[in-house]
Amino acid sequence: MDQAQGQPWAFVCVGILFGIVIFRWNINPLNDIPTAGRFSSSTWLSYLAALSFIRRGRETLQEGYRQYYGSAFKVALLDRWMVIISGPKMIEDIRRRPEDELSFTETVQTLLQYKYTVGRKMQDDPYHVVVVKEKLQNRLLPNVMPSLIEEVPPTVQKYMPVTDHEWTSVDVLAAALKVVARTSNRVFVGSPLCLNEEYNDVSVQFAVEIVKAGTVLFLFPDILKPIAAPIVSKVRRTTERALRHLRPIIQERRTAMQELGTDWPDKPEDVLQWIMDKAVAKQESDADIVERLLLLNLAAIHTSSSSITHVLYHLAEQPELLGPLREEIEASIETEGWTMSSFARMWKLDSLLRESQRYNGFTLASMMRIAMKDIVLANGMFIPKGTLLGAAAHPTHYDNGRLPNAEIFEPFRFARMREANGSEGSARLQFASTSSEYIAFGHGQLACPGRHFAANQLKAVLSYIILNYDFKLPETEDCCSRPQRPPNVYVSLAVLPPIGGTIQLRKRAVC
Repeated sequence: MDQAQGQPWAFVCVGILFGIVIFRWNINPLNDIPTAGRFSSSTWLSYLAALSFIRRGRETLQEGYRQYYGSAFKVALLDRWMVIISGPKMIEDIRRRPEDELSFTETVQTLLQYKYTVGRKMQDDPYHVVVVKEKLQNRLLPNVMPSLIEEVPPTVQKYMPVTDHEWTSVDVLAAALKVVARTSNRVFVGSPLCLNEEYNDVSVQFAVEIVKAGTVLFLFPDILKPIAAPIVSKVRRTTERALRHLRPIIQERRTAMQELGTDWPDKPEDVLQWIMDKAVAKQESDADIVERLLLLNLAAIHTSSSSITHVLYHLAEQPELLGPLREEIEASIETEGWTMSSFARMWKLDSLLRESQRYNGFTLASMMRIAMKDIVLANGMFIPKGTLLGAAAHPTHYDNGRLPNAEIFEPFRFARMREANGSEGSARLQFASTSSEYIAFGHGQLACPGRHFAANQLKAVLSYIILNYDFKLPETEDCCSRPQRPPNVYVSLAVLPPIGGTIQLRKRAVC
């Protein structure tokens, strides 16, 4: 009897809940923005659209770009809508917006769930990002690049071991991660810690754990996140593992700073010390210092290893590229040595990196921002506070109207364009340069601050590999067709190089 009497109330509650959802959907200010993707015409079907976007993100962005070019559209993510803008006018509009309107910092903190994965200080005072902007751009790069360049030969030889005549199979992404971690850590923490295999693995694992934890916590309502975070996140444990390696070094440097002041002979010039220079004044703990260091490693290691992986696949697929690249690299080194000046002369290698990044990319959308207040875009479109925005990077880079034969991989296209332009306009076509047509690094003041360091690191590593190795792809069963590199993996907005794929290497055959 009681159960029968309770059933009408259950139906009433369900009806009220349904009505609230429909009401909220109908008054959602994003309803006026057109939607791209399947199943997204209603509040219920939008969840199916979000699941579809995980598998078909590339196709969905291309569809929206084609239909709404020069304006904006939205796509369904698992926890929210994301507004995607396209066209030079809209990209420039986003670029010009200040942080108190459209915030990149808030985007990173939200996507990685800083509030629950790392210390509160990282969210309230992210000065480690300022360290990169101040130190790892062109001004101080000449001071740290010699040590990185010195680290390249032994590192590559260890993780890409080959013989004189036999072809050796190498897991490209795994080797690239090892090479980038060790060479990056030469600049981040110095030697001998950069030689420590366990520490390098921890610095790689930190990035994996924080992205994993951020992704999972994103799916929880805010009220449950503090409860779920200790269960889901291994970020703190990974930080503690890194701290075991770094604590003696930090303590030694703290002592030197107390006894010798802010400067002393042989003071280390690495990222750890740059962070400590600010952290000690702020009375931060050793754990805070390590967390900031690992957050910077997050961007440096994974983006650069992805870039190297893509380039090595292209070289193995098209070994005829090695001849002109070797000629350019050898001529540059003969003139300038293993220096940044030498890397600046390598237009073909720079073009290969830029074209690979354009063609492959790190993510389908860039210039991610969260609206910190209600704003109106240049086209009159209203964006409410809290909205996640991004620019359609992949469709922009594949737009034949902006770049001829954009669907074709042309490794030296930007070198030819620079030669055609002469000195005027040449700089804007470099790998680390940004524009409304090339937004892999973002664009404007909030473009990736470490891209100049990354460009020189990539050239140092790839120059050595190109000069000392021959490449090819594994043979296929079809002996009549030319082997092709395995396809990239697309998961939602992420672009991943082939995982577990291999290429064949041997020592360079000298005629």
